[in-house]
This record gives sequence, structure tokens and C-alpha cells, in this order.
Amino acid sequence: MESINESIDVGAVFGKTKIRPKWFVWNGRKVTVKETTHTWKARQGEAPIIYFAVTDGATAFEISLNQKTMQWCLEKALVF
Repeated sequence: MESINESIDVGAVFGKTKIRPKWFVWNGRKVTVKETTHTWKARQGEAPIIYFAVTDGATAFEISLNQKTMQWCLEKALVF
């Protein structure tokens, strides 16, 4: 996977117990999330981070949500 580490805008559904990213904008292009394959949590200092492994059907992405700042980040991308 190629490391990206860029701030992104994300459209997500916030439910009672989970968050589901639906799309994000990267390099001026809207990427529609077809599937979330895995989620996990970690910490960066005091900030809880939720990671999402997602795909648009052609590319796998790792995106994250910093729950302290509510900022989204595109961590990595892998073209199939």
C-alpha cells in the first residue's frame, strides 16, 4: 500500500454504535465507498482514532477519523 497521509472530506453515516463512511473526496475526485472490509481503533497520544479499510471496487483505501479533532485522513491506497 502506498502511504498518503492527506486530510480528506468524508460523507459518513453516524449510527448509535458505529460509523459508516459512504464517500470521500481525494485529489478533487469523489470516491464512493462500496464496502467497508474492516475497522479498528487505536490511539495517537490522547486522541482516539478509528481506522476503516474501504474499497470503491477498484482500489483499497485506509482512512481514519480522529475522534478528538473530528478530522478525517486518507492514510493509504492500493490499486488492484
